[in-house]
Amino acid sequence: MTSPETLPQKPSIKRLVMFKHGVAFLERSGPAAGHFELTFRVTEMNDVLKSLAVWVAEGNARLLSVGFDAPEDPDVALAQRGLLLGPGSALDAMLASVRGRSVEIDLGAAPLRGEVLGIQDRTAAHGDKRRALLLRTSDAEVSVVDLEHVRSLRLLEQVSRDRLDFLVGRSQAATSGETRSVRIVLEGEATDLRVAYVIPAPVWRVSYRVVRDGDHATLMAMGIIHNPVDEDLGDVELTLTTGQPVSFLIDLYHPKQIERTVVQEETRAAAAPTRFERALPAAPPAFAPPPPPAPAGFGGPAAFGPPPFLESAPAPAPRMADSFGAAGQGASEGVERGELFEYRVASRLSIRRGGSAMVPLAATRVPAKRERVWRDGSGNNPDLVLSFKNETGLVLEEGPAVIYDDGVYAGESMLPYSARGVDVKMGFAKDLAVRVSKRLSHSSVLAGIRVDKTALVEEQRQEARHVVTAENDHDEDVEVIVELSKITGRSLTPDTPEAFEETTGYRRFLMKIPGHAKRELVVTERWASWRNVSVDSVAGIDLERWLRDKFIDDSTLRGLQSVLSRRQKARELRAQKAAVEAEQQQAYTKQTKLGEQLNVLKETGPEGALRLRYVKELEAEQDRVNRCEKEAARLQNAIAEEEAAAAAELASLVRR
Repeated sequence: MTSPETLPQKPSIKRLVMFKHGVAFLERSGPAAGHFELTFRVTEMNDVLKSLAVWVAEGNARLLSVGFDAPEDPDVALAQRGLLLGPGSALDAMLASVRGRSVEIDLGAAPLRGEVLGIQDRTAAHGDKRRALLLRTSDAEVSVVDLEHVRSLRLLEQVSRDRLDFLVGRSQAATSGETRSVRIVLEGEATDLRVAYVIPAPVWRVSYRVVRDGDHATLMAMGIIHNPVDEDLGDVELTLTTGQPVSFLIDLYHPKQIERTVVQEETRAAAAPTRFERALPAAPPAFAPPPPPAPAGFGGPAAFGPPPFLESAPAPAPRMADSFGAAGQGASEGVERGELFEYRVASRLSIRRGGSAMVPLAATRVPAKRERVWRDGSGNNPDLVLSFKNETGLVLEEGPAVIYDDGVYAGESMLPYSARGVDVKMGFAKDLAVRVSKRLSHSSVLAGIRVDKTALVEEQRQEARHVVTAENDHDEDVEVIVELSKITGRSLTPDTPEAFEETTGYRRFLMKIPGHAKRELVVTERWASWRNVSVDSVAGIDLERWLRDKFIDDSTLRGLQSVLSRRQKARELRAQKAAVEAEQQQAYTKQTKLGEQLNVLKETGPEGALRLRYVKELEAEQDRVNRCEKEAARLQNAIAEEEAAAAAELASLVRR
């Protein structure tokens, strides 16, 4: 058995970079030789296989292989090879697995060699049950060896030793539960071996404490992290990174099988194989780039440094200036790296397995002020808002913030994600001594008439009047910022006070209210809207009003009057046509009844005379049907002519 002093040494975790999208980058560093194993959860294996990198920073070692436990069920794999050792029968199963194989048995004297035949139960002379191992020690001799006298058994064939290695390896995997091992094998010794990989990790978060004192505020940020590995972390360099690098899941752990097409052989006479000429080597390009150097540790003899994307971070710059002495001790350094922003924790970190920690990220002082902001729809009382510009030099991640005002707890807020230099507003309480309300009224007036191809278009000038009333119960004067929604296409009327600030969705107005007083703010918005009006719905009185209000001229008036006249004529013709079609339907109905009566009358006698009278009536009704059809066709043509003339005249008005 290997003593604890001779166990393979593996590099320890020295660097941990945690991202905001659920992964962590770890870098191990330290001496290593021979082989060592790293243990991962099953759920981590896909990310490990996607990202694992091993390189020699110092030393003469060379990487020989990286192996890992297969995803198969270890017990199933052992059973398929006859190596599953059941409880209480491990020796029997082990010896059964090497039947026919050469072994060497240590009996305390000269070793005995032979091929294993099996195990035999037998009864001793005094009646005790004894177990014996049967060995073929020569071509013509089988030895019976009492198992109680066997001290050890040595496997002489490589295939047996391989099966034993498989048994031990799969048994380790079977007892590891939801963990899997990755085995790294080296040739030589490395004084500094680096192993880097990515694993899933809880998202790091941040919480803030903001202490306002006069016209400044002290902003303190604390990062909250959880140990992402199943081991204690000691003396680790921690970096918390913002941004969103691309990261995805892909199943590299489970084998991927491709179903291939089955091709049936054809039976035919043998033929000589076709001989193909070998292609000439392609000429190298005129400006062929030099081949990349072979990475050491994968066939090259020399050690090599880390790839560029895995280089350790440069030495940190001087820490951010702290304007309040001990308040900033231990704060992290903020570093911009392209699209990312890093918080590098100043002191190295130690976290126990399964543990978590809070680390200081920032402690700085910025100019700040307290404001009252009332937003339409937010209730009757304005929010107390702490407002400052992010001049910390850091990118502030979103997180909860506790506000202390003049040394006491004042409320809580959420600090939004804030790039450097942006304005930050955090509402943390309500000012119950200030009450704000709003009344809204709406008006609409006709602003113009436009003739379209098929209708008239009314342009309406819409106005919305917001009357904001604020009452101040404080003894001192207060200022309230009023936020009203900004709607695309609407503008403020000239008599409206100018907004001192606009955001994407709001306009901001400033109200100054003396102590124990009330003030009003009137904001009027204006915008245009359009409505299609059917020509048929327009009356003569509408035309006269439009002419009076100068929305149309005399020429347009006469044209519209002509269009309306023709439309009216077409409606009258439709009514006449409907009457003719109704008369025609009556004739059809009478014809149907006459036909039914003719079917039951005889052609002679009194019924014959009646039959002749019905025939004459039937002929008269047919004449009426023909006359109605002709009249309906004439009316339809007249309707079409009137509608076409009306459409043409309306189109001529559009061209004007």
